[in-house]
Amino acid sequence: LVLSDAVDWSGDAWRKNVVEGGYCPPSVKFYEVDDERFVEEWKQRQLEKYDIIAFNFAVNQNKALSFCRNLLKPDGLLLAPINTQQDYWLKQTYQLLDAQGNVIWSANDVGAWSVQFQPDVTQDTCQGVWCAPFNG
Repeated sequence: LVLSDAVDWSGDAWRKNVVEGGYCPPSVKFYEVDDERFVEEWKQRQLEKYDIIAFNFAVNQNKALSFCRNLLKPDGLLLAPINTQQDYWLKQTYQLLDAQGNVIWSANDVGAWSVQFQPDVTQDTCQGVWCAPFNG
């Protein structure tokens, strides 16, 4: 049995695609919080470290490295779209990192498309409809 955690600051997609007729293995626990509140809870509850972490939103490199070094098991991996420049939310590089933060694999483009993801809503520099003041 593989235990998994899913974290999203908005539970809308979870409710629509899992609760209301979708499917997700019962071993997955959902947390409706942003990643920074989740890390606080993770530390407080002393939860286990992870084999794999996958971000589905853009992050700055320092956040990715922090997750690698603090939340991954020694042989764990993290996959994330990492901003090509600090706080530049318009282009990311997909990177696979080990627990020390070393790049195992990266891609600037996927097929004919540049990599661009929703920005990290916890950052003051967040731009777009996902960010405050547009999305509370």
